[in-house]
Amino acid sequence: MVTYKELLQKQLVKKLEKVEKEKYVLFHLDNYKIDLDSSEPFMRLGNPKYTVIAGYYAMLNATLWNFAKHFNLKMSEKDIGVHTNCLIVLDEVVKDKKRKEQIIRLLEEAKVEFNSFTILKKNSEETLPLMLRHCAEKRKKYIYYSTERNLPKSDDRLNEAKNFIGTVVKPYVSMMEKLKC
Repeated sequence: MVTYKELLQKQLVKKLEKVEKEKYVLFHLDNYKIDLDSSEPFMRLGNPKYTVIAGYYAMLNATLWNFAKHFNLKMSEKDIGVHTNCLIVLDEVVKDKKRKEQIIRLLEEAKVEFNSFTILKKNSEETLPLMLRHCAEKRKKYIYYSTERNLPKSDDRLNEAKNFIGTVVKPYVSMMEKLKC
């Protein structure tokens, strides 16, 4: 697996130029809000596939927005792609001691704000990367055929998608909005 340092060396993750930062930050801010907002109409239409897809992209864009705004980082689409690069950087971000404490506090707040949300990891700060990985797998399950990933029965898909938005997507986006360096 590629490391954060290797991403920096290959310039697959790099510092944002001052002239580009505002536009890049606004792009991901707008996109995560659009994606999150669009998950609701997809649910009302009874479309679990696009509910899950919109939820995943809300999480991805909220993460990219956070990295740009607070860490001045931009992800490249080249080589292993934005999705994987984002996960690698998030794994690195949660290791910082001060940030770890902030993440643990945000996780506790999320348990109060989102009544069905629970912390998933023994090392609580690792919950954020785990949530993003889980969401990426959920999106793949709804988009790509695989003998290893099975969709729930059609009657259960919408309930799964609704649960996913409420217990994974919304808490994650909320934490990303509050997470600062």
